[in-house]
Amino acid sequence: MYLKLLILFSVTCALFCETNAWFWRGSRNHDQCPRSGGASPYYFGTTNLWCVWKRKRGAPSRNTWSLTHRFIYYQDFYFEFWGDSNAIIGESAHDSHRCSSSREGSPAGYSRLSLDCIKGCARNYRCTYGTYNFLLNNCHHFANRLSEVLCTTGTTCPSWCLGSCNHAVEG
Repeated sequence: MYLKLLILFSVTCALFCETNAWFWRGSRNHDQCPRSGGASPYYFGTTNLWCVWKRKRGAPSRNTWSLTHRFIYYQDFYFEFWGDSNAIIGESAHDSHRCSSSREGSPAGYSRLSLDCIKGCARNYRCTYGTYNFLLNNCHHFANRLSEVLCTTGTTCPSWCLGSCNHAVEG
């Protein structure tokens, strides 16, 4: 009984992640943050979680469930949130030497926010929103919150991004 519920829950989660759950949240999430003078584009991207979790090398295969890890790409940097509750800020996606990652084809939006500000948001994310939780505070929540900052704050860095926490790995 529990196994059937777990499988049903897993399939449901995979479908929501893969379809962006437009029927659940409405179509407004597909809107693009408007371009303005001097603004830089930012993108959502994904990494296949089955590949990240797989430790052994094997023959190439195609997964039937698309569990993905989400990140933000802005001004040549990747911003990610993993299960250890630390943000990762880097010039390549985490584990990209082993697992393919990709950005969406068109920008999610444009921002004039400084790179230092969004790095501060990543560093201070855990102090503001708490530790990683598979259902309630995962990489998708992180990416959506960074997107909100990039899209809605203009050039003013939010106060929570200016804190002194440093829960990030940079590399």
